[in-house]
Amino acid sequence: MMKKYISKAVIAILVLLSLVACQDNDNEWPTGGTPIVRYVRPCDVDASDSLLTGGYLGSKIAIIGESLAGVNEIYFNDKKAKLNPNMVTDNAIIVSIPNSIPGIKEDLIKLYTSEDSTSFTFATIVPEPSVNSMACEYIDAGGVAHIEGLYFIDDENSPLTVTFTGGVQGEIVSQDITSIDVVVPEGAESGPVTVSSVYGDGVSAFHFRDQRNIILDFNNGNYPDYDYFFGWHGGKGVISDDGINGNYLIFSGDIDAAGSTADKDYCFDRWTYTPEDPDFADASNLSDQALKFEVKVAGDWSAAALQFIFTGADEVWLNWQNNAAWPNYEDTHGGNENWKRSTSYPRGLWTPWAANGSFSTEKWITVSIPMDEFKYGADGSESTVNPAGHYSGLTIWMGQGSSTGIACSPTLWIDNVRVVPID
Repeated sequence: MMKKYISKAVIAILVLLSLVACQDNDNEWPTGGTPIVRYVRPCDVDASDSLLTGGYLGSKIAIIGESLAGVNEIYFNDKKAKLNPNMVTDNAIIVSIPNSIPGIKEDLIKLYTSEDSTSFTFATIVPEPSVNSMACEYIDAGGVAHIEGLYFIDDENSPLTVTFTGGVQGEIVSQDITSIDVVVPEGAESGPVTVSSVYGDGVSAFHFRDQRNIILDFNNGNYPDYDYFFGWHGGKGVISDDGINGNYLIFSGDIDAAGSTADKDYCFDRWTYTPEDPDFADASNLSDQALKFEVKVAGDWSAAALQFIFTGADEVWLNWQNNAAWPNYEDTHGGNENWKRSTSYPRGLWTPWAANGSFSTEKWITVSIPMDEFKYGADGSESTVNPAGHYSGLTIWMGQGSSTGIACSPTLWIDNVRVVPID
């Protein structure tokens, strides 16, 4: 079955097929004998000598046969195509497959005249499911995960299924063509999620309960100097109550309209521990990576930007106990933070409140920021992304940003900060 279906100019198709274009007849359809379909060709001039047994939604095709001039309606399965009488001759019809999902999978083209009809076997190809995102990628067994995507088709003869890594299927509690709510089953493991329909299998790029390249999960024992909050500031500390993966970070306090905050309330540092620490991200390929994290926002957040600032030992590093071993970095350990409020030092900004004036969540959500968007100064002015060697430390800071808001006092819970391949 041929999948290539790039549309070309109709006149080129007519020349290729040696067809005679219909005269303008004020949309009055001619009558004729019973239509006969011999074959279907693509409308790509370069592939017009190939025959098709099926075509994707929205693709343009040429139906070739005899006595076609009287055809005034065409259906692909149960979906009616838009037919232009000027694209109909006695020997060919140029038509686009309707761009909507068939309610009945018959794999037929049905052609009608005012007096007769015929059908021809031809598959309307619906793509396999596209599994784009999960509202929160960390859900316990028994909880409901919300998945967004495309082509989630439930057929009574081939029901839609959601399979988690570990080979277990979840119970679908609601579904439409672009979303699924599914109960996470016992035995679901970290990894991709597969959605299967009558049209095939779609595998997510995201990982459920993602364990890849986690920079911060705020759990004990995973980092040097845990009791020092990994750096100079520790927000309001960490706690596990009502969490999704052990401990999470707490930010809370007052924010004025210009986005001014106190570091003791809204800053967390996980600085480079030694100048030899490797980067968290591949700086040569940032367009294929994203920083992701889970967050829950209580109270109305309406000012400042949540900022993620990657640093290296050239900016700041933590291990002052061994300062003598790396004398070139004496001036960058401890509290040197000139880069944090710099309008030129790059970072990623998350300001979801700016669209509607305020933002809060009822549940934990997953947020994704493309790594090639880490190009803004503290005030939102555009800078340039950092080169390699500046991604071995991370500061999370609430402050400033490009939009003036409304004074507020929100609480943010943050967990599972990671850099992973982009969805």
